Amino acid sequence: MNRRTFARTLLVSGVISLAGNGTSFAQEADIKAAVNAYHAAIGTLDISKMDSLWAHDANVMLINPRDKSIAIGWDAVKKDWEANWSNYSALKVTQVDGPHIAVKGDVAWSTGIARAEVKMKDGNTVNAPTFETDVFEKHGNQWLLVLHTAARVPQ
Repeated sequence: MNRRTFARTLLVSGVISLAGNGTSFAQEADIKAAVNAYHAAIGTLDISKMDSLWAHDANVMLINPRDKSIAIGWDAVKKDWEANWSNYSALKVTQVDGPHIAVKGDVAWSTGIARAEVKMKDGNTVNAPTFETDVFEKHGNQWLLVLHTAARVPQ
């Protein structure tokens, strides 16, 4: 086998391998877009911008870095965001590592590190790298959040 044939065989094997794990580049792109939309919505400090990104059922869950309990169900998730945002005058979330994405059928998850830049209403600022994990379910043609967890990276 010559080098060109060998290289083609490796390329085809790699494509088959990627296709065989259930994750397509299109699905990964959809999840990355959903993560980016989520970060943009967080930065608005407006719950109505989150509304279309989350599943609205009793099983969705949220754990933010300042939380002392798990918000379970859309109503609790909504209240958690509103309570956290009531302390902020500005918030910007930027992905710095990842998102690392996996897709299995109608469920996908991503994890990564994001930088949260928070300006508190009292004037203090917090710039914290944060581990985050998101779980999505596909509803029709849209990937909706069913779980978001975030925890500060230890310094």
